[in-house]
Amino acid sequence: MEIVRNHILNLPIDNESDVGNCRRKGVAIAKEMGFNEVKSSEIAIVISELATNVLQHGGGRGKMLICQIEDHEKQKALEIWCYDTGNGISNIEKSIQDGITEKKSLGLGLGSIRRLSDEMEINPDIPLLLKETLGAEIFKYNHSIRTLKKFPGKKWVGTNRSLIVGASSRCHYGETINGDAFLFSHLSATRTLAAVIDGLGHGKEAHLASDLIREKILSSPDLSPDKLISHIHTSVRGTRGAVMGLASINTETNKLSFSGIGNIESFIVTRQGKKTLLSFAGIIGHNIRTPRIFECDFEPGDVLCMYSDGITTRWRTEDIDWNASPQKNAELITNKYARPNDDATILIVRYAQ
Repeated sequence: MEIVRNHILNLPIDNESDVGNCRRKGVAIAKEMGFNEVKSSEIAIVISELATNVLQHGGGRGKMLICQIEDHEKQKALEIWCYDTGNGISNIEKSIQDGITEKKSLGLGLGSIRRLSDEMEINPDIPLLLKETLGAEIFKYNHSIRTLKKFPGKKWVGTNRSLIVGASSRCHYGETINGDAFLFSHLSATRTLAAVIDGLGHGKEAHLASDLIREKILSSPDLSPDKLISHIHTSVRGTRGAVMGLASINTETNKLSFSGIGNIESFIVTRQGKKTLLSFAGIIGHNIRTPRIFECDFEPGDVLCMYSDGITTRWRTEDIDWNASPQKNAELITNKYARPNDDATILIVRYAQ
């Protein structure tokens, strides 16, 4: 029985805005299939890296095909094909090592794609259905990469439905790439990771640093926040570096564990008032003190808020209705208090009563 492909998306890659468009549409399909937040975030990284490689190394123009597939054993997966007009990759094994690149960049893309994909092929044979989808355009492209992310099936861990999240992030005015990043990933039905990451400065190099840190969190999510920061610190040396607030929420024990480096503002709003979560000075990837973990109660009705220094501190928690939608509050705070000369990101998590 042949592989069945359906819901094929045919997406152009001609400029920076197409990277975000491909990512959003690919993640939307992944979530419709049932991929959880962790796997959807990994898919987002793969799509972003593939599209960015087209712009930076693949001739500047290309095409991405994203589709659902099912094989003869009923294994479902998300399949991504990326075509470009470049000259191809002369040394595959060398190119997929982090730090190896033919242009002035960190060279992190292909290594990330390989690690976060269940399958990765360079210039494979193109199935007839995809040839028909591309039509005459197929002759424009010289090179392709195929990746596959399998649906985990019976090993599915579910989502923590008691946590309601909202997030807002925008880049420095005049930039098209955000140096900030955030993460909200369910590890099980009762355990969740949340993070806000601010790459040093703004622009492409800040984005590469924050995006790599986000990937490192996803690749080692079972480490405690302090150990995870130490692991990330040694893994991202050579990047511009970043600051980060990282929280692990357990709704079975009603506890929150937090570790932070640098000027990410983090606090919990409870019935008793505001509890500030302490971060140590430093820059991840450059110089940090030994991270420390802080544990506190996190009860139904409590709210976690973390934001980068692109949002001013000149606002009061008592002026916010924390029982309102976290997404509405995140957008409100960003619109009113974001600085125009920096990237700005805020993440709000409410523990539903």
